[in-house]
Amino acid sequence: PAVIIMAMLLAFLPPLLGFGSVSVWLSRALVFLVASCPCALVISVPLTFFAGIGMASRSGILIKGSLFLESLAKADCVAFDKTGTVTYGVPVVERAVFAENSLPQDKLLKIAAAAEANSNHPAAKAVCAFAGEGNSLSVTEYSEISGMGVKLKADGDDVLCGSFRLMEQFEVDYSAIPEANIYLSVNGVLQCGFFLTDMPRTEAKTAIAELYSLGVKKVAMLTGDNERSAAKIAEQLGINTHYSLLLPEDKPKRLSELKQNSTKTVFVGDGINDAPVLAKADVGVAMGLGSDTAIEAADVVLVNEQLTSLCNAIKIARKTVKKANQNIIFALSVKAIVLLLGAMGIATMWMAVFADVGVSILAVLNSLTLLSHKN
Repeated sequence: PAVIIMAMLLAFLPPLLGFGSVSVWLSRALVFLVASCPCALVISVPLTFFAGIGMASRSGILIKGSLFLESLAKADCVAFDKTGTVTYGVPVVERAVFAENSLPQDKLLKIAAAAEANSNHPAAKAVCAFAGEGNSLSVTEYSEISGMGVKLKADGDDVLCGSFRLMEQFEVDYSAIPEANIYLSVNGVLQCGFFLTDMPRTEAKTAIAELYSLGVKKVAMLTGDNERSAAKIAEQLGINTHYSLLLPEDKPKRLSELKQNSTKTVFVGDGINDAPVLAKADVGVAMGLGSDTAIEAADVVLVNEQLTSLCNAIKIARKTVKKANQNIIFALSVKAIVLLLGAMGIATMWMAVFADVGVSILAVLNSLTLLSHKN
């Protein structure tokens, strides 16, 4: 509307003020109108983002919209889930520590195996692998307490197997074995604690170092593991901020805190419990073989499950936004010059056509360079 009003004023105001004939100024107004057509912007900018999304998909990165490319380009804070994201998600029991006056160790291992046999949690599988078979026990009243562990009866004994939160909820004193990942109690008395370890992904340290080199100011890790395990992984990988002992509902709160001091925040996760925080982040990134829920909630999917792909995604996003800005600046600059020359009567209709169609073609060709093999 502004351009049309300016063209009408250009056509009729100067003749009314005695500066030449209507036909001269009407011709200039038509040149003005043709040169101002926004085709170059309307075509080239979306095409640039489509090209960026295509370039990402060729690299095994699925991006669900151009908005997320813009957010990735501005990202200055990246938060990771721990298990299955920066680590392989296959924890193993490093050691088991038994309390004084505990039940026989072989019996406790059978109880632990029976307690964790029906759970799909990686920590439960690690305990089962360490403890062996527990099928000889009679298990009744089995129930799983979300984010804490399991409660059951094994051969008539009340058994709790899970995190320190489970021990606190049922008032079991676990101070004799501090910082264990999994505790086992029988009839309200602590029997043993299992210490787990998980291997970081081979490319994780390289990917995190590259994030810093790309200008990411803060790299954080959000995990439900205890402080000892979280601090160990964070130190190994060079992560400068970590939060431990988080329940699933705590992660979105921590992410909100990170977002307050960041331009754009990225969260990378793979599990069902990560879906709320993936949805809350400016850009949620799911690992390709993670849960369907996480992939559905995420904005970007790393199909090849390589953390270095996240760095590539940020590079592609920045190239795409840079190319879009080039097209915008080029198109507006040419149009501004031709508009000015048209109003002065210097620019011809052919120059106006170039400012419209010619600039559109050049901008489109510039966008398509994103798909070149060197990129």
